Amino acid sequence: MKRSLLVILIANTMNTSWALSPVADKDDSLKQIIVTATHSEIDTTEAPNSVTVISRKDIEQKGGENIQDLIRGTTGITLSGIGSGGRKGLSLRGMLSQHTLILVDGKRIPASNDSFGPQTDYQYDWISTNNIEQIEIVRGPMSVLYGADALGGVINIITRKPSKQLQGDLKITEQSTNEDGSDNGEGRALDFNLSGGSDRVQVYLGGQKSRREALDSKLNPALSSIEGKEKQQLTLGLNWQATPQQQIKVNYVKGKEDRWYNTQTRRRQNYQSQYAIQRDQASLGWKGNVGKLNSALNLYQNTIDISNKATNGVSPTLPQQLKDTVIDGSISLPLGLKHIITTGFAHRKEKLVNAGLRDGESDAILKSLFLQDEVDLSDHLFLTLGARLDDHDVFGREVSPRASIVWNARDDLTLRSSYGHGFRAPNIKQSSGNYVFTLGRMRVTGNPNLKPETNDAFEVGLNYHKAKYSVDFAIFDNRIKDLIELTGPTSNRTYKNTSEARLKGAELSTKIALSKGLNLTTAYQYLDAKDDVGNRLSQRPRNTLASNMSWDKNSWRLNLGAEYVSRQMVTKRNISTNVPSYTLWNTSISKAMNKNLDLSLGIDNLTDIRLEDKSPAFLHEEYPRTVRLEVRGKF
Repeated sequence: MKRSLLVILIANTMNTSWALSPVADKDDSLKQIIVTATHSEIDTTEAPNSVTVISRKDIEQKGGENIQDLIRGTTGITLSGIGSGGRKGLSLRGMLSQHTLILVDGKRIPASNDSFGPQTDYQYDWISTNNIEQIEIVRGPMSVLYGADALGGVINIITRKPSKQLQGDLKITEQSTNEDGSDNGEGRALDFNLSGGSDRVQVYLGGQKSRREALDSKLNPALSSIEGKEKQQLTLGLNWQATPQQQIKVNYVKGKEDRWYNTQTRRRQNYQSQYAIQRDQASLGWKGNVGKLNSALNLYQNTIDISNKATNGVSPTLPQQLKDTVIDGSISLPLGLKHIITTGFAHRKEKLVNAGLRDGESDAILKSLFLQDEVDLSDHLFLTLGARLDDHDVFGREVSPRASIVWNARDDLTLRSSYGHGFRAPNIKQSSGNYVFTLGRMRVTGNPNLKPETNDAFEVGLNYHKAKYSVDFAIFDNRIKDLIELTGPTSNRTYKNTSEARLKGAELSTKIALSKGLNLTTAYQYLDAKDDVGNRLSQRPRNTLASNMSWDKNSWRLNLGAEYVSRQMVTKRNISTNVPSYTLWNTSISKAMNKNLDLSLGIDNLTDIRLEDKSPAFLHEEYPRTVRLEVRGKF
């Protein structure tokens, strides 16, 4: 079975910047523009890093609940369990989830992993999926442009632009698992968007209300394998074109989320843990042109509050608040038609309020300067150089250089090579010697002797495209020093630096237009992840393969997809186990009833795979077979 899957893979695979975009003629495909890779507009084929772009059409087809659902199955992406309530983290090329920086319209979202506890995934629910226009995934260190937390890459979420004329849409989603005839894993959601204005001023209002019931464990029905969630969110935005050269954006996001799951204490006492999560983001942005100078300035603040309750007399975890205040700016100066210099700065203050810290709170300040030079050496050869200076008030200074070269060898063939250095200082909680976090049977303490993590990454790749197919291949090598990981028994864990880890591998992906309206996309990653003494790293599968076939005809669209994961080692309670491989299938059919009404019916986890049935060593679970019905109306 494994050999046949590999044959299918080699026959069908490859992509980074093309996997989810339509195959068209050369001119159309080159029109796909991103900004995340360089801070200036650039064709994906000329990007210095491997890039995947997920369009609005693909987002509507997937119909996910959060960012994880939308980008799983794309090149280089794997999901790994992070503990309580079946929570999962995102991994780019085997890097830890906290090494992937998430941006919304270029503004960073706090990496909650290890900021509150070792098992948090709060950064994936800051924005409703119905408010997303496009997602740009850039693999490889991006610390030069975006600073700390971009050790492994960047996911930039681009929101939908408000319209000049009044318009809106409404989406209703129902999810049914029929698990044991109960409401296990059942879900429902309501999303809406409304925008309008004039040529100079546009206003946006968006909201979401959703609920997904907890899923009972098959190994022990008294426990939850996936936590329940109830979310409410409201987004307000205003765009003002003050002058033809000056644009101002004001945005405010407020979200409330409740989570609950059944678990046990270290003494096997059953109880329910309940979390209340409050999210707020306020931002003010300006973009303008002064002569040849293209400038931008942003001021924003993210605040997330966490509180916990526990039943059966169990002590809850301590309330916590993380506040991230950022001001950043950049200036780009074109020097002729073939040379762009970009420079910028960032000042970020992170404050954590937690009773487990000395004096109940602590903060950290990070100041940064960066410089990037983009040069067209010829009509076919492009060079990008850059460097960033980070000054951390606790861990000192670090310089992060970057260099890449892209060569359009032919009209249909592009070669690229790059090197990047990344830097990430330990967060407040990790580096505090008197920090203590307890949850059920787990106890975690901070470590004042931690060192910052660094990553030196190398990549060589190519892109080959024709009218009816596109191919992308990349070989990567990440060399991480002082990797911070939790070690020790569950009852007494602490953070320590692993002296070095090496994550190397290859990506291979394709899109093929089999006939008019019928497309096949496939994305594969081989990953070899080991620590400094040659031991395999936990939850880094050697092989991940995702494939999707779509048929788009008139007002109908059909999809059939699969995700295959194999050769994965999982460490649980200091015991390492090679877990079985598994394949998740999904399918959907949608119909545009008219220009204002769409209906969609999908089945996720078509073959009803439960990871608990395969091995109790898995640290996460997937929802059982789920029927998903969506009704979308617009005006």
